[in-house]
Amino acid sequence: MRSARGGRIGPGYRQRRHLIGVAALVAGIVLSGCAVGPESGPDLVPGDGNDNPATTTSVAPPPPPPALAAPKQDLKWRPCAAEVAGAYSVGAPAGMTVECATFDSPIDPARPDDAVMPIAATRLRTASTPPTAAPLVLTSGSDLPSSRTLLMLADGAGAQILRTHPIVAIDRRGIPRSKDLDCMTRIERANLVDNGFNRNTASSDSARISALASSASSASDSCTETLTPYQLNFSISFAASDLETLRRTWGVEHLGIVGVGEGSDVALAYASLYPGRAGRLILDTPTPFGMNARDRALARATWVQTGLQTFAQRCATVPGCAFGTDGLATMQRLIDRAGAGRLGALSDTQALAAITTAVATADAKPDALVAVSSAIVAADRGDTGALTALASRAAQLRLNDGAIVATCNDVIGPVGQSEIPGLIDAWSRQSSLTGADAALSLLRCNGWPPAEGTRAPTALPTAPLVLSGSNDTINGGSGAAALKPLFMNLQVAPVTVTWDGLGYSVLARSSCAADVVAEYVDRAPLTGQTQRGCPA
Repeated sequence: MRSARGGRIGPGYRQRRHLIGVAALVAGIVLSGCAVGPESGPDLVPGDGNDNPATTTSVAPPPPPPALAAPKQDLKWRPCAAEVAGAYSVGAPAGMTVECATFDSPIDPARPDDAVMPIAATRLRTASTPPTAAPLVLTSGSDLPSSRTLLMLADGAGAQILRTHPIVAIDRRGIPRSKDLDCMTRIERANLVDNGFNRNTASSDSARISALASSASSASDSCTETLTPYQLNFSISFAASDLETLRRTWGVEHLGIVGVGEGSDVALAYASLYPGRAGRLILDTPTPFGMNARDRALARATWVQTGLQTFAQRCATVPGCAFGTDGLATMQRLIDRAGAGRLGALSDTQALAAITTAVATADAKPDALVAVSSAIVAADRGDTGALTALASRAAQLRLNDGAIVATCNDVIGPVGQSEIPGLIDAWSRQSSLTGADAALSLLRCNGWPPAEGTRAPTALPTAPLVLSGSNDTINGGSGAAALKPLFMNLQVAPVTVTWDGLGYSVLARSSCAADVVAEYVDRAPLTGQTQRGCPA
């Protein structure tokens, strides 16, 4: 076992019977006891939300979907608004009830009588949420903790969905609140967070590639040693198995699932592995299911750059925005200075993560994104305090050990170290803010075996609802288009709602989208137009 851990709770578990070869597991594992870019608009606000959707083509009504039902046996909920909000350094949602619970899910569903892992659930409702309404299950996969995404929904226009249904967020296994992993040394973790940047000297691309590849390989060894034999049990298929455990625990026949960002992959994996159980499938700003690592990273770099450009353009129209009309150039100058080692302790990777995460998760008030522009301009002038705080928050949300392990469990077609210099050159020419970082980030999973990938669903109980956001600064906005071949193979015609606001989740930011979701959940299948639009 390696030493020099990063300050979190170390591995520990209990087991019903001896598991040969298991030296340590995830903290909290216990005995099994249960089984291309949009036009910019004038508004900085991520979604206003009261206009009716615009419509285009229409289709005939498909067969009715299965009914959703309230749990027959619910989890043991407890109030936890201050706890969850404090974990993410945000305010507790006003006028809403936030409750927490855990349930035990087999760490390997093929061996349900062996070890299990506690999975965190967070429920959001209001006084007017019908107590007998079927809950919607939310997962944002490994992009962000699902409970953080839930707080975004609570703070945004999409909270009106709570008029008809509570939302239950399930944090992906290994991510904080679902007993976060602690399997890397501090040095390994720091090199992955910085993409091999050396704070003492301005690192060349070759030096960064070497440092990152070495630390990633070492981290792979560390996590394999710590998690054996379960080091590969953190992929989307296992996240899907946790949703199935929840369904069984609730005693219901079907789940209504909201998959946000990479959580859309989890939702589609669930529909594939547990046929007929996904009674509703809402894919919110989805990622491209089954795409190889290189194409996925290139698409993300291209569209995240588009999102940052939109942020700069819209900020220029809002009083108080520190950018003026020079936002994109300011961000470029900041990233370049950080990459040259002239931004104190902040690397270019950290600075970019700070900006993209802050824009993606900002609340629905104009001054929230104005604050992001102020932090960027202050850092450009030498005061890096605010941006450093944003970078630390981004790392905690997106680059904890569990998020990295989950991401590496899902890598299809890993890219070799020798290919990275060419990708840095090509992608940075195309996307000057994001290209080099996306290419370097491909090496974070160096040393992990290639994932087999989860097969696509072969049938769905009802056509999905797709919420397509163009300006997601975490994953970009190309996922909805990339899913079209999958739906053609399934011979389904999902309703797609497009939204040109800023943010990670369309549902969290648009009451217009929430209206469509409510209609889909309660009155599916949706009839009429398959292409709709919501205002930003």
